[in-house]
Amino acid sequence: MKPKHNEFDSTNVFMFFIRWWKHLGVICILAAVGAAIFSGPRFITPKFESRVSMFPTTSGSISQSVFVQGEDFLEYGEIEDAERLLQVLGSVAVRNKIIDRFDLMSHYEISPDSRYRQTDLSRQYESNISSRRTPYGAVEVSVRDKDPAMAAEIANEIAALADTVQNQIRYQRALQAYEIAQKRFQDMQQEVKSLEDSLRRVMRSGVYDIEGQSSMLTRQLAKDVSANNQDGVRALEQRLDVISDHGGAYIFLAAQLKDISETVAYIQRRYHEAKADLENFVSFKFILDEAYEAERKVYPVRWLIVFLVTFAAGFMGVMTLMVYENLVNKGIINTGKTPKPAKS
Repeated sequence: MKPKHNEFDSTNVFMFFIRWWKHLGVICILAAVGAAIFSGPRFITPKFESRVSMFPTTSGSISQSVFVQGEDFLEYGEIEDAERLLQVLGSVAVRNKIIDRFDLMSHYEISPDSRYRQTDLSRQYESNISSRRTPYGAVEVSVRDKDPAMAAEIANEIAALADTVQNQIRYQRALQAYEIAQKRFQDMQQEVKSLEDSLRRVMRSGVYDIEGQSSMLTRQLAKDVSANNQDGVRALEQRLDVISDHGGAYIFLAAQLKDISETVAYIQRRYHEAKADLENFVSFKFILDEAYEAERKVYPVRWLIVFLVTFAAGFMGVMTLMVYENLVNKGIINTGKTPKPAKS
């Protein structure tokens, strides 16, 4: 009965490695040496990583926090604030400023005459610079670069630009609010001045306190009538006629001036709030850890490359030798050696 050479049990597997251990050893050693050489700095540019961590702040108005009893301006932001900060960090505005400030086109060795220079630049930027939200609500920016000093500088600059870009966006809205509040405040001031001028003309005619004047003149008129003082009566009647003619205007203007003065006070407060929002630079983050120059590279991980390449080469060697033996046993491949007869 012929032995079944195509079936492997644990003994056959052990014997297989005994037969081919030298070949497998050479394959693994060559693979490890090759992986160690080709993962070196001559073939793969090492990269260093720097990180900056920050917490977002609340996105409320600084004027509302200072002048009005509202949310605390020093309070940490919520998830929405972190997501908003991430959007800003990944925006085209931040990317373009970083590219221009550090001349990344030249730094990444991309030819300015290349047809796909912008695509290549974007791909390099996205592969080296990333941001994410941590499980605790913080935002982390990671920068990889062949120059450890530049990696740290870029990370810190991105964190600084987060405030710059958001303040530029905020400035446009604050400017609109300020211009509207300023125009409204100036219009109200003109209206107050017009009412004061009109009221002043009425007062020059002799009307300055309707209730007090009317009460006093009425009592004096009664006395003069009782005393039969005709000159005094005529004088008092003339003064009462003036109050009668201009009293309505005085009451109307005084009421209007009181109402508009309250409105002016509110508009003035809103005007000062809009001015504070316009003139103050607001920070939208709390820096936890600034980026620093890394001392060790993070890419490539040479030991991992050597391990994976060696394992893959050994596995492929085992599979290849198994197929080879199987083909030899089936007579498909002739090695020129006479097979030994099986023992009975």
